[in-house]
Amino acid sequence: MFTLKGNEFSNLINREFVKEFSVHEASGFLTDRFDCKSKNFRDENFDILFLSSDFHEDVKVEQLQDTTHVSLHFQMSGSSDADISGFKPGMKMGAGQFNLINCVDPVSTFIFPKQNNYQYICVGLKPDFFNSVLLECGSEYDTILKLSENENSFSLYKTNRATNYLQLNTLHHIQSPDIADSLKIHYLRSKVKELILLTLSGYQVKTSFDKVVINKIDQERLYGLKEFLSTDYLTSLSLEGLSKRFLLNEFKLKAGFKELFGTTVFKYIQTLRLDFAHELLLKNRLPIGEVAAIIGYDSDAAFVRAFKGKFGCSPGKVKRY
Repeated sequence: MFTLKGNEFSNLINREFVKEFSVHEASGFLTDRFDCKSKNFRDENFDILFLSSDFHEDVKVEQLQDTTHVSLHFQMSGSSDADISGFKPGMKMGAGQFNLINCVDPVSTFIFPKQNNYQYICVGLKPDFFNSVLLECGSEYDTILKLSENENSFSLYKTNRATNYLQLNTLHHIQSPDIADSLKIHYLRSKVKELILLTLSGYQVKTSFDKVVINKIDQERLYGLKEFLSTDYLTSLSLEGLSKRFLLNEFKLKAGFKELFGTTVFKYIQTLRLDFAHELLLKNRLPIGEVAAIIGYDSDAAFVRAFKGKFGCSPGKVKRY
C-alpha cells in the first residue's frame, strides 16, 4: 500500500469557506500510484468537493487535518474507508451510498483501494448554516440541532443509506448548473439547501445516537490525560501515542474526552498553544513566524487564521501593543 501524509494530499481536497463565491480546480498524480482531479464550489456557507480518481494501487492518506464542518458524503462510484477523529474506526463508503456526519476539528486517515473511476462528492457545510436550516425544520430535529450546537461528532444514520433519485437529481444540478452566470450562486445556494432537506428526510425522531459510557477507571485516565496536556501541550502529540500512554482506545479517548470536558483533544491542545502564542507575542515580542513554529504550525497563514479565530485580531496587532 502506498502511503501519503495528509499535507501531501491536501491541495486536492482542501476545504475553505470564502466570502465571495469561487471555483477551485486541482489535479495530482504519481506514476503507477494514482491520478486525481478535484473541483470545489466555495461560498461563505458551503464548500462542495467533486473528487475523481484512478487508483493504480491501494493508497492511504494519513492524518489529514480539516476544519469543523458538517459533511454530506455521496459515494457516486468506487469505494473508500476512513478513520475520522470522534468516530469509531472503519467508516466505509460504497458506491451509491450517502450519510451526513458532523466533523469537529477532524483528523482523518483515508484508504482508497485499487480501482478505476472513483467518484465522490462531499457537500461541506459551515455549522452555523446547517443549524439555521435545522431551526427552520421544527422541533422534530431538535436532537440533531443540540448535538451540532454542542459540537458533538455524530452520524445522522448509523449505517450508510442508499442515495435516492431525488438526491441524485439535485447533485446533478449542483455539479452542472444550467443557468445564467448572474443567477448561478443563488441557484446553488437553493440547491444545497434542497439537498440538506432531502438528506434529512429519512431521519426519524426515535433515531438513537450512540452515547459514550465512561466507567470510573477510564474517567480517571481521561482526567490524567487532561492534566498531562495542560503542561505538555507543546510536545508533538498523536492520538495513537496518547492512547497507549493512558491505556484508552482511540474512540474512547476522543469521545470520552469530549463527553467529560466539552471539547476535543486537539481543540484543547490548540487552545492552550494559542494562549501561549498570545503570551509570547505580548511579552517577548518574538517574530510571528517564530511563534507559529514554536506552537507547531508549519504555515504562518494557518497560524494567523487560527489566532484570529480565537482572539478576534491578528497576531501582528497584538505584537504592536
